[in-house]
Amino acid sequence: MKPKVPSDVWYFRLPNSLKEKAGGGGFTGGAEIPKDLPEEAEQSLERAALDFSTWALDYVKKLSNLCVEALEAEAEGGARAKYFAEINLLALELRGQGGTFGYPLSSTFGKMLYDATIEGCREDDNAVEIVKAHIDAMGAVLREKVAGDGGEVGRALLASLKKAIASNEVLVDGSEVQS
Repeated sequence: MKPKVPSDVWYFRLPNSLKEKAGGGGFTGGAEIPKDLPEEAEQSLERAALDFSTWALDYVKKLSNLCVEALEAEAEGGARAKYFAEINLLALELRGQGGTFGYPLSSTFGKMLYDATIEGCREDDNAVEIVKAHIDAMGAVLREKVAGDGGEVGRALLASLKKAIASNEVLVDGSEVQS
């Protein structure tokens, strides 16, 4: 529509292509979703949740192996950056998927691990111990199938993880690491 006054705003009425793509072009009346469709979708999510715990435990195992490799690399004079980059990618995947499949606590731990292993993070032995603490917490959630926020068990796991992180943020000489 052309504005009445030159200082007003032009208004363009564009066709609603989303409505057309969704089958609403010229459609009148109420739409109905087949009753079995939501049930089928729910069953698919339940099957995927069972698969999630299986492949997430595989990721936890990979994380554990990366910790071992990082420690060995350092002992041989190698850099740990590539191991921490791989750990970070796995943490990102766990962070994104846990909540979708009923394990939001796994997502919380995955996000914490992701944040702890971003590019430029510490890569010393204490940093590896922090990764191991995350692995232990996520492994417990997945093995015990701690769904939802985990209630008391979830709070205890989170507190235990935070304590492990805090204890490893102190250097060997007793001074605190600057985060």
